[in-house]
Amino acid sequence: MAQLSLRQDKTSLTVESILPDSGKERPEAALSHQNWYLTGIDFCFYAPAQEACAVSKERLDKLNLQDEDRRLAGDASKHDIKPGKIIEKLLEIQAEMEKKSTRRASAKTASKFVNSFSAFADKASSIIMVLLPQSPEYTVTLGVLFLLFKAVVTKKDREDALVKLIESISQRLPMTEFYKTIFPSNAIKASVARIYAHMVKILDEALVYFRGWRLTRLVDAFLNNASKFDDLLSDLDAEYKTMHELKDATHIVQTASIVDIVYETNNTITNLHNNLESQTSAINLSMSIINSKLHNLTAQTNLMLRFEMTKHARSLQEVLLGDAPDAQDELDAVVARGFKLSQKDHWENNGALHDIAYWSENERNLLLWIGGASGNQDSWVTETSVDIIRALEPRMVPVLFAFCDQPDEHRTTVMGLVRRLLGQLLDLRPELAYGRPDLCDTWRLKKRATTFEKLFEVFEQLAAQVQDLFIVVDRVDGCEADDSAGVISHLLPRLIEMSLRRRDVTVIVTSVYNPPEEIAELEFFPLYIDTGKVSRQL
Repeated sequence: MAQLSLRQDKTSLTVESILPDSGKERPEAALSHQNWYLTGIDFCFYAPAQEACAVSKERLDKLNLQDEDRRLAGDASKHDIKPGKIIEKLLEIQAEMEKKSTRRASAKTASKFVNSFSAFADKASSIIMVLLPQSPEYTVTLGVLFLLFKAVVTKKDREDALVKLIESISQRLPMTEFYKTIFPSNAIKASVARIYAHMVKILDEALVYFRGWRLTRLVDAFLNNASKFDDLLSDLDAEYKTMHELKDATHIVQTASIVDIVYETNNTITNLHNNLESQTSAINLSMSIINSKLHNLTAQTNLMLRFEMTKHARSLQEVLLGDAPDAQDELDAVVARGFKLSQKDHWENNGALHDIAYWSENERNLLLWIGGASGNQDSWVTETSVDIIRALEPRMVPVLFAFCDQPDEHRTTVMGLVRRLLGQLLDLRPELAYGRPDLCDTWRLKKRATTFEKLFEVFEQLAAQVQDLFIVVDRVDGCEADDSAGVISHLLPRLIEMSLRRRDVTVIVTSVYNPPEEIAELEFFPLYIDTGKVSRQL
């Protein structure tokens, strides 16, 4: 089972200590909203939080949530932000999941997880509350919290792993009282916004990680995700220390008193302050109007540019693909066919994961050849390809793929495969074609699309501009030669060479066969597992 390498910190908070009706009177989190972020005026300071919120919303949209989960995330925008109310919602989710669960977790384990998550939600909601007056969109983080809790509660293995993570985050978030007592200087505003941004990045990763629990081992193998959590926590920790360097412990308490004394006893300073505030308000209003107009102009310009880039990319795709099916339709069709496999045949049980992890750690710059069969059943490699794609896409990792084992009327050829990969790349990053008119005007592409070498050169040059790109070619043994290009003589050598030359490109090829002898001298990483104990040669 995947494990996160995180340090476990302890917390003494419990659900009972957080809920307002638990017998202990909890003061309301009456934060001084007006002293923190103001729309338009403080945009320089809350910009990191705003950007992180937008990315979080985009990632949430890519999860293909079921209607029930979509409603849960949407309800967060209408939910009472007060910490006690959030805890009540978590307990409601827990009760619903326990009804559905066939295996009840022990009371002790459930209590530890729920208490830890509640303590974390208490701190997280405080920082959301501070930012919320600037924009209602910050409630998306509340939706992520609810979905993360739902994905894990009542599932002991996930609970144990998530407890370590949320307690590590919680130790690096300010206490609720921090926002009430500290004077919100510009430097403090900027630091708190960055802390929110770091927290949101971790929660986004955690949601994808724990919702797709079966696929997490693939993610760990390909992306070293456990290390990524540690890196994100390190970033949060550094910002938390920076924030504390900006304030002095005694100054936090004294600031409010000093300000009160000045306002109450010094009329002259008060009048000067009021005059200055009036002038500043006029300047701030002008700045806000300018910022709003600039934001709208930028948004409209970006939409127009995106439309033009997409339109150009579509015209190039028509040259390449004609009426070929969309990539997502192709993936859905493969999944719909299903996989007839025994339990021992799946990648998580047949030993392939160990070899993949070794390749990822030691030979990552080499093309990965995943070969395998399952006796007289379906090959396990196609299910593996599907799971790799499903594991990577929600993490905003760019993935190009082609499934070569198609019915005769849709048989994949070498040139057709490269066209499909290039078409997907243009769909994924339409701006690439705009940036390389020397390669991607319609007339030039038509000429290059007639020969393998020229077409592959266009594909490789554009792919080199995409960071951390994955290319998955499934069942390459089902790909047929063209008049000008063959699988062994042209396609495989170029893919192997591309993987060696482009450090940001990861190439994965699967087959029911061992690698062909003709490419044995080239540098790539082969693994072959026949769960039916039959070894064959391409």
